[in-house]
Amino acid sequence: MRTISAIAFAAVLLGSSVHPAAAATTVICVNAGDAVDFQTQLDNAVASGGATTLEVPRGTYHLNGNQLVFNATSMSQGQLDITGGYSSDCSTLIKNPALTIIDGDNLSGVLSLTSSGGVSVRYLTIQNGLKPERAGLNITDSGGGVIVDYNIMRNNRASDETAGLGVYVTGTGNIHVDGNLIADNSANTNVSGGDVENDGSGDIYITNNTVVDNAITGPLLNGYGGLVAFGNSFVSNNIFWGNTSLDISASGAALANNDYATLGGTPGSNTGYQNVDPQFSSATDFHLLPASPLLGAGTLTPAGNLPTIDIEGHPRSYNGFVDMGAYERGDEIFADGLGD
Repeated sequence: MRTISAIAFAAVLLGSSVHPAAAATTVICVNAGDAVDFQTQLDNAVASGGATTLEVPRGTYHLNGNQLVFNATSMSQGQLDITGGYSSDCSTLIKNPALTIIDGDNLSGVLSLTSSGGVSVRYLTIQNGLKPERAGLNITDSGGGVIVDYNIMRNNRASDETAGLGVYVTGTGNIHVDGNLIADNSANTNVSGGDVENDGSGDIYITNNTVVDNAITGPLLNGYGGLVAFGNSFVSNNIFWGNTSLDISASGAALANNDYATLGGTPGSNTGYQNVDPQFSSATDFHLLPASPLLGAGTLTPAGNLPTIDIEGHPRSYNGFVDMGAYERGDEIFADGLGD
């Protein structure tokens, strides 16, 4: 574990359109593959009362029935940033969530973060959570807002509701949910994919996510299989497909350039939407095929700004176009080096 204590750290959020001010921050390199150390560093971050950045090395963190928990409700609590994709000594970063996996092993929830300061989570796969509710990634924040960018949330199961992603803000901050894959989560009664709520004075920005094949497995209550947004919301460039009953519900929201089959609630506006098969590469690979109608179908100017990268760290737009969903196809020939 490498720790840099209380240094002056410019907390520029990698790959994000949001840039908080610099602050005194403790930067910690978690022991690679060590879930016990991961929890220890979360506990230390609570005790510090200040801002903390946890750099999480690539590998798989098996929780063995012990959900990772951060619970800081003190108003003096600073920003908490959790970023996966680092080398074992945290000297280099690869911006790809498939490389850093937190696995609930179908024994517990995966990651629960409660704070009065801001929270960000990037480049993590959060999978195989099992809990009555909020089984995958759960964030409750009463202070500086929340950023959930470039993560994979998959195969989490809730015996009640909210399996994949739950974000709940009551303070003044905004919520950004950008460039994530939320797939194959299941809940017994309600909200298998994601529940994003801002009951404070901030806004919600949901941009370039792929929310697919999330299921309600028991009696339908509200039927929110895909993603639900409550609050002043802007929903752009997303793919919502194959989810039980409702793909997206965002009453009063501004929707722009999304693909979905079923819509709940009445949006405030809804432009550029499609209802087409996305044409994924396969049932488990959510890259878009060359013939997909969603290639280049996004807006370059979504509310809250276009993310700078896609979920694999590639440039988010190519040649003046941006794809819908979490994965940008771009110039595949040159990306493979075949055009050199």
